[in-house]
Amino acid sequence: MNLLSNSRKVLRHPLDFFHDIQLQGRAKWSHAVILLLLMVCVHLLKLSWTGYSFEGREAYQISFVFESFWIIVPWITWCVSNWAVSAIMDGEGKFKDIVVSSAYALVPYIVLSLPLALLSQILTQGEYYTYWGLIYFINAWVMFLFLVKVKTLHDFELGKMLWIIVLTIVGMLVIWFVGFLIFGLVNQAIEFVIGVVKEIQFRL
Repeated sequence: MNLLSNSRKVLRHPLDFFHDIQLQGRAKWSHAVILLLLMVCVHLLKLSWTGYSFEGREAYQISFVFESFWIIVPWITWCVSNWAVSAIMDGEGKFKDIVVSSAYALVPYIVLSLPLALLSQILTQGEYYTYWGLIYFINAWVMFLFLVKVKTLHDFELGKMLWIIVLTIVGMLVIWFVGFLIFGLVNQAIEFVIGVVKEIQFRL
């Protein structure tokens, strides 16, 4: 199964796709990497191409590093947290399947965001709700695919699936908290070492 046919299938028949991706050899790491990079590129282009009436920021006001960070880090922590929680709760999905399927769940955003950004160039303020309605539709489609992915990969009932998603989000918050804590400690340690080196150089 190639990337293009997989993308069409996840849009048209998500239940079948997430079931089939668990078969031997179907999930490919390269697909996950390509889709995540496409997601970042599409998001950055969307910010640049969206009409000023709907974006409100000039290109120089947008931090591409910051925007990329807030796509890649949440996505990675979702994969790790969902795998950890589902493993504890007897989920059937493997880590590779979770990562690859989580990348395919981004396909609606990748496919529709740029056409919507171009459409925003000709929309007026009076069509504000039309634009944001389409934005919410794309985001809801992505969230729906994430829900279907969790249910299908791990073979959970609806109630357990929702509970797993709540625990996954909690796990993500814990990972972020620990990450920020470690970053703060490392930053303080580096500043301390730099201060000591400068003090030694000053006294020499």
